[in-house]
Amino acid sequence: MLPKMDPVHRISIVARGMSLGHTLIPPAADRSHETRSQMLDQLAAMLGGRAAEEVVFNEMTSGASNDIQVATRLARAMVEDFGMSPLGPINFGTQNDTDVYGNTNFFEGSNISQAMQERVDSEVKKIIDQAYKVALAIVKRERKVLDKVSVALVKEETLDRDAFEKITGPKPTK
Repeated sequence: MLPKMDPVHRISIVARGMSLGHTLIPPAADRSHETRSQMLDQLAAMLGGRAAEEVVFNEMTSGASNDIQVATRLARAMVEDFGMSPLGPINFGTQNDTDVYGNTNFFEGSNISQAMQERVDSEVKKIIDQAYKVALAIVKRERKVLDKVSVALVKEETLDRDAFEKITGPKPTK
């Protein structure tokens, strides 16, 4: 349902380790860079499980913790490393690089002020909040499809792309 996302390859409710299930979405083609819009769609997809909990159960569980962790890490990289926020094309992340004299610097943490760190954190939150709004809107709009996928997963446990797209319809081409 997200235009910049690659197609779902497999979705499963089979528990593995700490994971109660997974959705596998590998890149459809090799690419060396991700666009901001692709990353925003990825974030919305990662937050889809939490959005579904809210819509379906009006409750939250710890089940989305890994998705939230990965989404937060990506949103932070968008701001700190990729310059994809209104703060501009500045790297605010951990500084593990060479100085102007070619000496390698290894130190932990950021070399920015507390005020700027608060601005970075605020931008990360804005990105996550927007992605969550997108996820909620899709879950609400596509609730009937979500229910059909849920029923199929309870019956089959794992759906490959073909079985998934029989329920959802084919992924529109970008």
